[in-house]
Amino acid sequence: MTSWSDLSNDALRHIVGFLSLPDFHRFSAVCRYCRWVVKQINCSPAQQLPWLMMGEDILTKKRKFYNLTEKRHYYIDIPEIHNQHWIGSSFGWLFIIDRELVPRLVNPFTRECYVLPPFPRFEEQILRKRFIKAILSLDPSKTCDFTMLVLYSTNFVQVAFWRPGESSWRCVPGKHFIVDAIFFRGNFYFAGCKNLCMLSDLESNPTMELVMPLFNSGIRYLVDFMGELLLVERHITFLGDKYDPHVVTERFTVDKLNLEGRSSSECKEIGDYAIFLGARCSGYAVDSQLFPGCKRNSIYFTDMMFKVNPDVYGCDDLGIYDFTTDTIEPYYPAEIFHPFTQPPTWLTPTIHKLLN
Repeated sequence: MTSWSDLSNDALRHIVGFLSLPDFHRFSAVCRYCRWVVKQINCSPAQQLPWLMMGEDILTKKRKFYNLTEKRHYYIDIPEIHNQHWIGSSFGWLFIIDRELVPRLVNPFTRECYVLPPFPRFEEQILRKRFIKAILSLDPSKTCDFTMLVLYSTNFVQVAFWRPGESSWRCVPGKHFIVDAIFFRGNFYFAGCKNLCMLSDLESNPTMELVMPLFNSGIRYLVDFMGELLLVERHITFLGDKYDPHVVTERFTVDKLNLEGRSSSECKEIGDYAIFLGARCSGYAVDSQLFPGCKRNSIYFTDMMFKVNPDVYGCDDLGIYDFTTDTIEPYYPAEIFHPFTQPPTWLTPTIHKLLN
């Protein structure tokens, strides 16, 4: 073989199926034939490791991303989020809210964008930074038949959802105590302080339905773990005060939820898998064996709180919790000090459209 063009389409498609996002783009630049094949495929089926989305570069205003596999930074221009409040959503999308409470759904890797209906003016004033979670039922890059659900906070957490083609948001009645939410097995589930609930009857009368009681309370995350629903609890230590609630993570505990039996059981380990958790993003589980350097039986976590004094603390609550040793080690270079008020978040690269 003297040229990539000597390979069959099936062989090239098979190769592309193992590529990460950077390698996917490098492959497309090899020759015209490779680029043509990639455009015909129009996506990479390979599961991607989340990237750490950080602050903007001071000079270029490009957003900094950290690639764990390559241990290097990438800078991506995302003008839609300049001076805007945003939260990470599912499938590599960002939920952005402007000063007029007009939201957008943007994929920074593919440049796709949905302009969503404005939020109504509720009785209590909604501040942009009170939007705390955004969840997608399906990937908008692949289908228009998806549901966008957001959690926002007044004095309580409230829930609203929207579907393409609708002219306004639909609000779920009631005020709720919710710490996390997930789309799992065709339904939206919500972890509260004491209960796990499910959103039912979205078509005519959206209602919170009790699924099962939850024990203990604290900082919780719901994670789809290879078809099982996990409840992960983050144990922290407070180092600041009421004016600057600085915290440091000590450890994690995991329970597997049995929805049919309405019971839970503790998981002492997660085997060859790794879980990614952070502020303003969905929990994500991967098979560590597919990614060189990804630590098995571990949780990768980010800072979870806005910093009042970022110059004092900086980016100091990032780490890998190892279930085997019950210890935490860093994954981000300690010599890189990046003070910020907004905590970093995980964002999973998607390659459903190759940029020209």
